[in-house]
Amino acid sequence: MINKLKKIDWVQVARWVLPYFVILVTTYLMISYQIGHRATFITGDRFLHFNRFFDTSMQIRTGNFSFFQTNFGFNESGRIFNALYGPLFAYINGFFLILCGTWFRYQILVDFAVYLVGGIGMYHLGLKAKVNEYISLMLSVLYLQFGIIVGILRANNFMAWGAALAPFVMMHAVNMVKDKKRPIHWVSLGLIMALVAQIHLLSTIFLAFTLVPFAIYGLVVTANKKEMIINFFKAVGTAIVLTANVWGAFLVVYPGNKISAPNKFNLAAHALGYGKYQFAHGAFSSILILLFVFQLLYIIFHFKDSAFVDIVTLTAWFIFLISSKYMPWNKIQGRFPKLGLTFQFPYRLIIGAIPLILLALGIVLTKIWERNVKVTNEFIAFILMFAIMQTFAGTIRTVARYTNAFKDPTHVITMGNRYKLPKNRKQIQWITRNTNNRELFEDILRGEPDYLPINPSANNLVYRKVILDHQKDYKRRISGDKMILTWTNKKKKKNRLPIVIYKRSRLIVNGKDQTNAPKNTICNPLVTAKKGKNVAVLSYQVPVWYWALLVISILGWLSFLTWWILTWVQKNHGKN
Repeated sequence: MINKLKKIDWVQVARWVLPYFVILVTTYLMISYQIGHRATFITGDRFLHFNRFFDTSMQIRTGNFSFFQTNFGFNESGRIFNALYGPLFAYINGFFLILCGTWFRYQILVDFAVYLVGGIGMYHLGLKAKVNEYISLMLSVLYLQFGIIVGILRANNFMAWGAALAPFVMMHAVNMVKDKKRPIHWVSLGLIMALVAQIHLLSTIFLAFTLVPFAIYGLVVTANKKEMIINFFKAVGTAIVLTANVWGAFLVVYPGNKISAPNKFNLAAHALGYGKYQFAHGAFSSILILLFVFQLLYIIFHFKDSAFVDIVTLTAWFIFLISSKYMPWNKIQGRFPKLGLTFQFPYRLIIGAIPLILLALGIVLTKIWERNVKVTNEFIAFILMFAIMQTFAGTIRTVARYTNAFKDPTHVITMGNRYKLPKNRKQIQWITRNTNNRELFEDILRGEPDYLPINPSANNLVYRKVILDHQKDYKRRISGDKMILTWTNKKKKKNRLPIVIYKRSRLIVNGKDQTNAPKNTICNPLVTAKKGKNVAVLSYQVPVWYWALLVISILGWLSFLTWWILTWVQKNHGKN
């Protein structure tokens, strides 16, 4: 045993551990002020996702599982949400919410998870393209300071998870250009795209769009065109199987229902722009712009030196351009107004472009670094550290601003479009620091249009008056996947129930089917109720074929996990 320990190259071990330790420490330093004051940043997106994961946590706690109908979260209205938005990942988050015990600890866990995944992914993307490991590490730290990924700190924007996984997707851009024999590694490509889709479906679309130029180039230069095409379809097939539960849910819900889109946004106001020191999703600071312009100028003067660097840089810059304020987004939105509801934020397009431009920059800086000119290398290190410090300062300022808002008893939350708050906002501070239960949603009331059934359009005012204002007028009990409402009438009359009805929903009131009762704009049923005690049972009829798709998806993930473990064991056993 002692001899084995002596044989270990501890310097090499330290060198291997260093990048992960740096990423971990960087993440801690970014949110240390927040951790010290136990602050939870309650924004619109975070409140929405807290609702989602509270629902799945309660399903796990009580054993009353309901894959489609929401019986615990979203004001216990029976609306559908998780089934259409990262369903399996929602249960994973619900499980960790239980383990964390409080909303604050859960938020911090998510921040660390996103940043560790994103930082490690960016570091290994650089290594895959032969970037110097120290340059790759500095670029990975820089990656955590701007763009889509920072949204997890400020507002819990879920595309930050897509940004964390984006470097792993972009590794396949490297394969498509550099591996001329096998441009598409179909197993890993199918797996990573399926994983992104299980978490944030829109990220999958943007990342696939980003890979298109690399796939075209790979198809042109490879001698194995037929094999590449076959492997492409294998990757697509793998992703389809592993996401059967996701697209299957859309096939269940959307036919026969008019589903509300999220809130509408002005596209031009949310395009990529300049921010002096701004810590934001869609703003680049001056030092970042200078670095990216340097990269563009370098390939202009060294065009065709490296086809990969050329494609990476030009692809990233093209995406920057079409996502920026230089695009006529006002005219585009005027021509296609629904984009304000579906697309919402043009800066989202840069999710794959950011790791690409940093990768191209890393390759170029590595070429310069390898010339071993001391002054030049010191300048490279200085510039990268300056960029990190500038963006890091923006992160610290923003985290401090949100932390101070939480500490302020007259402020506490940083969420617009809220409906009702407690008079004593210190109560919210106590709830987030000490609980992970429904108290948060009893003290803060807010309406969101996402995935509501509408007839003919969503109306937040109706949601507030019918559902939020009448939550306490009805007692609820959950049995399996059914929601049971009870209330008492002084006389026979019609009641507008604080629940929503979809095409496959079934509503039984006092033993009679009233699914087809008259409905308002957000499909709240107006039911006939008797004098005295009334009982309504709301359920959702899930087709058998959907459960088959869910089983296929879960078995697919378990099969790949088993295969990966066996491959890893065999590989490491062979080394011994």
